[in-house]
Amino acid sequence: MSSSNQIYNSSIESLHRHQELSSPIIVIAVHPFRESDLIARLLTPTFGKISAIGRHARGSKKRFPSSIDLFDRGVARLTREKNGGLGLKEFSPSHSLSNLRTDLDKLSAASLLCECVDRIVQEDTGEDPRDTFELIDLTLNAIDEADDLRPVLRATLVALTSLLKIEGVVDLTNHPVSKHTLMAGIQAVESFSERKLLTRSVIEPLLDRLSKG
Repeated sequence: MSSSNQIYNSSIESLHRHQELSSPIIVIAVHPFRESDLIARLLTPTFGKISAIGRHARGSKKRFPSSIDLFDRGVARLTREKNGGLGLKEFSPSHSLSNLRTDLDKLSAASLLCECVDRIVQEDTGEDPRDTFELIDLTLNAIDEADDLRPVLRATLVALTSLLKIEGVVDLTNHPVSKHTLMAGIQAVESFSERKLLTRSVIEPLLDRLSKG
């Protein structure tokens, strides 16, 4: 076992053993649950992908100043629920990604990327999650700061092919930067998860628009 995987496994044991921990997170999926709760899937540099329930997260402005939304990054306080699951007790945001949230093209590309992460990355894999966390963190920044559609899609493509390689799904990193490679990456995710991506329908028109431009 590599030293990085030993560190990861030690971290996972710590997560299961302690009643409360804090960790940097990226929100890759979030779903309403009951009247005011939500369930979030979080990418962390220490524990990999985890799922946590935020009780009253849609109503508490003190513990969740900006609620919890897709692409949010910051520090989360995690607690152990009575049923053994993880609770998202508190969240302090650190990056706003304001351009990404107000630009439909950027929003579509970032949504595709996060859905791919959620489909590919498994919980408690025993693999070191730091490379994946850093990749997604940097790519969200690149999408947010891009000047137009072309660099948005290029950043998305590079991240997706890198993610597929890191997670051992398929290696497309030597393929040309093109619409066909991005679609091949999307198809690889769908084949791996045995489900079509919900965000495929919003990314295809962007690719068509770029090719016509």
